[in-house]
Amino acid sequence: MHRVLLVSGDSTLAARVKRALESDATVMVADPAAGNVVEIAEQFRPECVLADAEVHMGARTAFERLSTLRGWFSGLPLIVIGNEMGAQLILTAMRAGAQDFIDRDAAPDDFRNAVSQRIAESRFRGASLSNLVMALSPASSDGDDDLAINMATMIAAARPQEGVLLVDLGLPASNAAIALGLDMTFRVKDAVKEMTRLDRALLDSALARCPRSGLYVLPLALHGDAEGWVVDIHDLRALLEICRSLYDVVIVSCGPFSRQEEILSLPEEGALLFLPCNQRFTSIKAAAELLRLVRTVRGGRDEPILVVHEFAAGMAPNPAGIRDAVGAARALELPVRWRDLAEAVNRGEPLALAASTPYARELSRHLQALNLVPYIEDEARAPQGLKELTRRIRAVLS
Repeated sequence: MHRVLLVSGDSTLAARVKRALESDATVMVADPAAGNVVEIAEQFRPECVLADAEVHMGARTAFERLSTLRGWFSGLPLIVIGNEMGAQLILTAMRAGAQDFIDRDAAPDDFRNAVSQRIAESRFRGASLSNLVMALSPASSDGDDDLAINMATMIAAARPQEGVLLVDLGLPASNAAIALGLDMTFRVKDAVKEMTRLDRALLDSALARCPRSGLYVLPLALHGDAEGWVVDIHDLRALLEICRSLYDVVIVSCGPFSRQEEILSLPEEGALLFLPCNQRFTSIKAAAELLRLVRTVRGGRDEPILVVHEFAAGMAPNPAGIRDAVGAARALELPVRWRDLAEAVNRGEPLALAASTPYARELSRHLQALNLVPYIEDEARAPQGLKELTRRIRAVLS
């Protein structure tokens, strides 16, 4: 999924460009009248810039306006949108350094082809984005968000010097507030309203933060309100892109958005996608269906990792049988009963932070293997008595 910045104050043009590129790119719109185009670009990190030839940038000629934009985005492909009947405008755009020109009334395919071609030709690559981890939810009633919350708290606790953010898209309300014992007021819709001026300082001051792990949380919904969470899918994608540029690790609990193609296609190649599942037949069936959808949307890239929460040891099907039934290429097992997960949520104490539990030990081992948390030597994790015995044996042998 590409990232495209449209510099324009024309809402009609913005809507047309978003519709044309919705399957290929996340489009962020910036109006120079607001005076913050460069700041928006620094957060959004576009791969291509579309410039409205009629954009208002003070009393300047078209050449001066486009030359200014070229200077702002010297390393990016610049495509100018204007009236193709005006030959002089096309020449002006080319003189100002534009790589291409598109008529305002061009067909959607023309927009898509121009953007894809220019991005493919460009060798510009911005600073690498942070790790993006997506936890999907095959079914809405199986507590799948427990996995995202536990992963996020463990990663944050293990990386205290870094910024770790959980974006909770759960509906009708965020379970993170209960599971982490947080009072949350700032949500996705608020962040979207402030999107053109978002920075790390603003988010850090507005977001709720888990005092035990250091995890920041950005929820979609708070109290099950019917309309307060509604947000445009394009704005949501753009917000997630910005969050990735601001935080070292972003975990997205996709909730009911797990089957939205716009969300599934967002991560770049190499991102980690987790697909939780338990022993219920309904959960297995839903996980298999979602896995097929993900493969279709992402073209076989980044196979989701099946995560089997053992509902009850010794009960059929076992984790191997679940993996075969779902058809997953990779699978992880977490030894935990549903009762234990529920009790941890109700207490506001994530199991991931209880280091002595088999669940936390297994989750830590898996996250270490995926380079999401630092590797811990076995000796450092051993009880004090065992470490002291090891020290004495080494002293004798030496």
